[in-house]
Amino acid sequence: MSKFYKILSILLIIIFSGCRKNIDDMGLNEKVLSEILPAIVDSYCVDIRVYHNPPPKYGQLIFDKNGNYVRTDTTKATLVEIQKFKDWKSKLKEIEKDTSEIIIAFDPKILPFELEDAIIKDSYFTKDTLQERLTVDKRKPYVLKFEQITLNGKFKLKNINEFDKKNIFEVKYNFNFSGILTVSGIKFDKKRENGVLDVAFLCGRLCGYGGKVFIKNVNRKWRIIKMEETWIS
Repeated sequence: MSKFYKILSILLIIIFSGCRKNIDDMGLNEKVLSEILPAIVDSYCVDIRVYHNPPPKYGQLIFDKNGNYVRTDTTKATLVEIQKFKDWKSKLKEIEKDTSEIIIAFDPKILPFELEDAIIKDSYFTKDTLQERLTVDKRKPYVLKFEQITLNGKFKLKNINEFDKKNIFEVKYNFNFSGILTVSGIKFDKKRENGVLDVAFLCGRLCGYGGKVFIKNVNRKWRIIKMEETWIS
């Protein structure tokens, strides 16, 4: 075999090895995300009827000399405040008794985890894994078959493409619509034992929160080990 063909063979092996690695990573990404999605839904999604119904003022607010809030003296609650608090508790009980599904809009198109010029530092990760400087993941997005995933509780995911995206929070639905959930692909460490992904939940035009979710393979099962809030609106 000539020198040219030897070099060509080596290059082909490298190329196909790289392709195989990307395919394996994508398959692992989808498998692990499918496994942890129920826990992500339970951790991030809320019943918007509860979230947008905070408890009313109940008592006298106590402040220190600098004007900082210290506590609330509930013994000073007025008759009006007492009644409003009772109505609030009654409303919460009605929501809790409601067994109907809570619909969450979900985008099945999973984009790669992206983090430019940032360093992930966490005690769960060793020096040779996720602590290196990361760049944008150039792997292609994929579509998660979330319909096949069994969730816990009353939450149910519905493809966001079935909604009017521009007016998704203005439309009146005949079901309990609670918001939009988005997740990124997973960035794994070199040993494929730890990972991190971005998660966000939008409960309105100017309402939402998101963060990074750290996961770990424990006894062959992937678990959420830490959630780090990065933004809130």
